[in-house]
Amino acid sequence: MEHILQKLTLIIFVVIIGIFDVNAQKQEGLEIGTNIGISLAGVVAPGEGNTETIVTYNNGVSGEYYFSDRWGAKLKVIWDNKGYSNGTIIDKNGNKITTDINLNYITIPLMANCHFSKHRRWYLSFGPYLGLLTSAKDSELREDIKNQMNGFDYGYALCIGYKYEITNNTKLFLECDGQYGIKNIIAGNYRVWNTRGAYNIGVLINL
Repeated sequence: MEHILQKLTLIIFVVIIGIFDVNAQKQEGLEIGTNIGISLAGVVAPGEGNTETIVTYNNGVSGEYYFSDRWGAKLKVIWDNKGYSNGTIIDKNGNKITTDINLNYITIPLMANCHFSKHRRWYLSFGPYLGLLTSAKDSELREDIKNQMNGFDYGYALCIGYKYEITNNTKLFLECDGQYGIKNIIAGNYRVWNTRGAYNIGVLINL
């Protein structure tokens, strides 16, 4: 299944590049932004117990290159707090400990961004993401468990949002975005994938 999803990710990436190439002669400019948000993070873990979501936060920066008034290429860099509740680790004595798992990533989505509605205030973004693990700790023993995790994560990113014009060059935006991982996040023969939804608010500036 993971190999099929990896191939699907590659196909989506090629489609996005194709969209960018088709519109390459319709340059409209560059827009940068920053945001903060509340995240609901968890995992999909068949057969690994009843894990639960945690409430955490994210903040990030973005840049979008417009090919037309409808299409753009959007790159984000997100300081992403992920993880899950009701996880299990083994202590030095071999005992199972129930704990929260706190994972910090730098997540980099590359997305096609479609702007729609009469004034192009709504947008829908989609594409692959890559996540680089920066730290991993549990909440009970407060131990560093980064060596028990895979160092990177990847999957699909999807976002829908609305932009409100403040000035000619500045916009306020609200968005809901989601990530669905397809890479096992725990080292070894496990089946555990990240999921994350977030509600973000931020500012965009046209350059």
